Amino acid sequence: MSFDTWQKILEGADISKVVFVGLGNKYRQDDSAGLVLLSLLKETDYFKKANFINSGTNPENYLEQILMYGPELVVFIDAARFGGFPGEVKFIEQDQLNSVSISTHAFSIKMIEEYLAASLKMKFLYIGIQPLSTDFGEEMSKEVSEGIKNFVDEYSSH
Repeated sequence: MSFDTWQKILEGADISKVVFVGLGNKYRQDDSAGLVLLSLLKETDYFKKANFINSGTNPENYLEQILMYGPELVVFIDAARFGGFPGEVKFIEQDQLNSVSISTHAFSIKMIEEYLAASLKMKFLYIGIQPLSTDFGEEMSKEVSEGIKNFVDEYSSH
């Protein structure tokens, strides 16, 4: 995903009404990719007014917190097997969610989206990071770590 794609998607958005939700398990290697990208986005100047939630493996525990922000846009960030190269960062369309393996979490991201949408009108985006491995271990692969860093560096340089 390029900076231009990212910019077009967020064009006109009130950044203070954007909630980024990072998902992942820091004990399963690249499954922590969503949490790492969330942390790096939080440090950028462009998103300093956005809202960030590190939900770990239980995004269902943060539904009320998400709603408290009154979001217009919720962006879920997670490791996702979409057939890309390890470390590739990609927007995943809503209609692709069923064919993409979004990480290792108990509740379906679609169920969470439906709950939130029933409470408040908002849009949803999904950012996936292709993992190399989600085996047990605390160290992220070099490929995924570099892919995330390169994405944020490209974004931050604009």
